[in-house]
Amino acid sequence: MALVKRKLYQRLLFFAVFLPISGVLCFSELFFIKEPHDVTAMRREAVILDCQAHGESPIDVRWLKNGVKVVENERVYMLSNGSLYISEVESRRGDKSDEGLYQCLAQNKYGAILSQKARLTIASEYHAGITSEM
Repeated sequence: MALVKRKLYQRLLFFAVFLPISGVLCFSELFFIKEPHDVTAMRREAVILDCQAHGESPIDVRWLKNGVKVVENERVYMLSNGSLYISEVESRRGDKSDEGLYQCLAQNKYGAILSQKARLTIASEYHAGITSEM
């Protein structure tokens, strides 16, 4: 019994001493390797929003846009590593636009984690008039 307690104590000590602490020490066995970052893209450009979670399998990854689950289609879908791929960014009016705040939600049997927010901005094309003086 004492041997079991000692091994448990050694494992907890390992987590407390060797794992980096960023805020709260958590034994969830689930953390992000990559999180999405703000992106500015031109219309019809391809965009990848990174999300890679590590922890005990299976890990279920979902994407949220403005707090609502992203519906995948032929243009917007999740890659095998959990990142979100948008083949052609659209800037239509209202909720049809790809512009917005995106977050990655990862879950396993220990719980769930939500990534930082990443803003996808669609740049407007600017055509400057060219004048020449002679």
